[in-house]
Amino acid sequence: MGPVQAKMVHGEPIQVGDRTLIPVAQVVSFGQARGMVGRSRYGGWGWGFVWVRPVAVLEKTLQGQRCIRIVDGTSAAVRRLVWLAGSITVVFAAIRWSLRRMRR
Repeated sequence: MGPVQAKMVHGEPIQVGDRTLIPVAQVVSFGQARGMVGRSRYGGWGWGFVWVRPVAVLEKTLQGQRCIRIVDGTSAAVRRLVWLAGSITVVFAAIRWSLRRMRR
């Protein structure tokens, strides 16, 4: 396996009345390590990153099973704002570049 891993993980089941709820999350991890040993070359370094995002809850009842998606409205709003800020920056950079060319 490489240093980057992405997988869906099921959490511990939670019993609520006659229902069983199972959380589902997407986990993305990245890790790097290095080490040296011998003849006074101790060395070593390492670092890592883990991102966990809840995506759904599985609900199991006597009637069957259903998947309830989790929608993260805050994350979607932040992505839209970042996209908008980037777009505005590009538009103003293009206007500035055009005005500079016209002055020459």
